[in-house]
Amino acid sequence: MTGSEAWKDRIKADFHLAIVLLFGTITVLVVLPFSIRRFFVDEALAGTFGLLIMACIASGVAYAWRTGRTQGAANFIAAIYCVFCIAIVHLVQPSGALWAYPVLVANFLLASRSRALLLSSGVVAGVMIGNVQLAAVVDQLTFLGTALMVSTFAFVFASRTALQRAQLEAIALRDPLTGANNRRGLDAELEIAMASSKRSSEPLGMLVFDIDHFKRVNDSFGHEAGDQVLRGIAALVHANTRRQDRFFRLGGEEFALLLPGTSPAALRDVAEKLRQAVEREVQAEGHPVTISIGAAPVRAGETPAEWLARADAAMYAAKRGGRNRTVVAEA
Repeated sequence: MTGSEAWKDRIKADFHLAIVLLFGTITVLVVLPFSIRRFFVDEALAGTFGLLIMACIASGVAYAWRTGRTQGAANFIAAIYCVFCIAIVHLVQPSGALWAYPVLVANFLLASRSRALLLSSGVVAGVMIGNVQLAAVVDQLTFLGTALMVSTFAFVFASRTALQRAQLEAIALRDPLTGANNRRGLDAELEIAMASSKRSSEPLGMLVFDIDHFKRVNDSFGHEAGDQVLRGIAALVHANTRRQDRFFRLGGEEFALLLPGTSPAALRDVAEKLRQAVEREVQAEGHPVTISIGAAPVRAGETPAEWLARADAAMYAAKRGGRNRTVVAEA
């Protein structure tokens, strides 16, 4: 993959980063010409301030790109926009008030709703106080009304966009048959869980398990019976795990269970409890269903792929050992 392709893929995968880059680019393209012009019309202070604002925005964009902490960068950029808007109202009369409208929209697309409401209220108040062209009550009410309309539209649009994005992300990360997260969700969760375990020094374990002779179930009783088995095991896992545990379907009849705060000794107990519950409660047309489980505590310094591979290897060892059993990888 080339550098440009990786760059595009990262933007496609991170909506918030794309928004930060979009507003940063628009700021440079729009504000830069105005800032340069200020120097030619004896408004050096306003021009200098515009260049300073662009430098701050560029710093926020660079920080978001380098660290991936887009929410903090977005909040910073939104606050800078508001400072710019209020200051430019004092420095450039009367057109400075017009900058309030794009700033109000930007607030709701960049910051959280509560923060955007606070920032937008400050912008409106700052413009009404600082702009001498709004001295008349009717002009103030007109600006207040139009600012409220723009803010309302931006609020509704941002809220709906956030809701739809969350729904799409949930669909993309969740297996519709079992309700478990899918393999894509596992890849993201492993890195988060391992980083958290490293910071807190808390143990972390993982189970990978596979339904024994699942092909026979499909061949003998049909795919609907196979789907019922998958749903039954998923329901059993959800009923016997904690809220902080994470359940994933890796594909076909293979699953994974991420267990924060679970020591190596407790990992076998959890696995055996699950194995016995499946054998006792899940059936395919009256025939018992069993699973083979591989368990692996996380090792210091290993990658998510290496950890998953160890758990997977332990699961295949359980298969080779006769199925319907648990094998725990060495810590």
